[in-house]
Amino acid sequence: MKAVKWMTLITMLAMPILAHAEGPAQPPARVVTSQVQQKTIAKTLNVMGTLQFDRISALSPQVSGQVESVHVMEGDRVEKGAPLFRLNLDFVQNEIDTIKTQITQVEVRLAKANKDLSRYETLFQQHAASEQEYDNMRLSMEDLAIQKATLEETLELANLKKAKSVIRAPFAGVILEKNADEGNWVSPGGQLCLIGSMEDLYVKVPMAENLLVFAKKGDEVSVSITALSITTQGIINGFIPVADPTTKNIFVKVKLPKMKTAVLNMSATVSMPASDKQEMVLIPRDSLVTVNGQTMVYTIKEGAAEPLSVTVLAYVGEAAGIAAGSVNPGMPVVSDGNDRLRPGQPVTVIGTN
Repeated sequence: MKAVKWMTLITMLAMPILAHAEGPAQPPARVVTSQVQQKTIAKTLNVMGTLQFDRISALSPQVSGQVESVHVMEGDRVEKGAPLFRLNLDFVQNEIDTIKTQITQVEVRLAKANKDLSRYETLFQQHAASEQEYDNMRLSMEDLAIQKATLEETLELANLKKAKSVIRAPFAGVILEKNADEGNWVSPGGQLCLIGSMEDLYVKVPMAENLLVFAKKGDEVSVSITALSITTQGIINGFIPVADPTTKNIFVKVKLPKMKTAVLNMSATVSMPASDKQEMVLIPRDSLVTVNGQTMVYTIKEGAAEPLSVTVLAYVGEAAGIAAGSVNPGMPVVSDGNDRLRPGQPVTVIGTN
């Protein structure tokens, strides 16, 4: 009897401890859902490619001179027309000043010759001057006019040389190489820098010969550049008509939109089409979660989160195509707030996409 009383007492003492160990019930999670759709898309294969500039310019000076100042470093973004290098052309400025002085002198002589010609013309009409003297005066004035025109052409050329002493960016881009510094003597044909256009970017993607048929020009594909934390859409823009002699892969060009930064030969993952288009269940990428290495989505059943395993077949922009199975068109899946959900956890839907 005493043993029974002791067991009852122990049980009563343990009940609060057990209740505390169980803890309070999980509060409802606030989530946003999206509706599962069905579309005609192709299966995709994630292929590692490299970022390339489709437009690269090696800049060189059009006149010889010593580099006076450098305005860029490798990796700098520049706008079209921005000054990159400036040459010291003091001798050109001296030439310009000299020509201007010569033009002024010719103009003074030309003005005097014009007055003399007017006077001789009056004298000639009054038969007070010979025709030869009048002709000599007129030819002298014409010669001075030719001298002035020649000097003005020389001045224009000198001003052009001066203008060419500033090497400017031919387009908006990024400096890939810088090959000259202050004090260097440079000549036409010598490379000052290498600039890549930020508006002409593409990913060079190796594709097996048997998959090339699915890479249709103009199709959109998803591109991820992990190092830059960029996910964007690219456009298949054809292929380079030379197969790799070892792998027999053919390089497809996937054009990218203008980006704020880019690094030549940086890795980029492209979801390339690997089949003909087919009907496929489509869900938002944000609805995908990984649990113990398995890809899953959460749907809602009787007000609680229910996990469903899925197999991703393709990526299309912000959506993922999955194999038919437990997830069907029209079903709601959690697209926001799913990162901390637990199976069976109550949920409150605060919005739908």
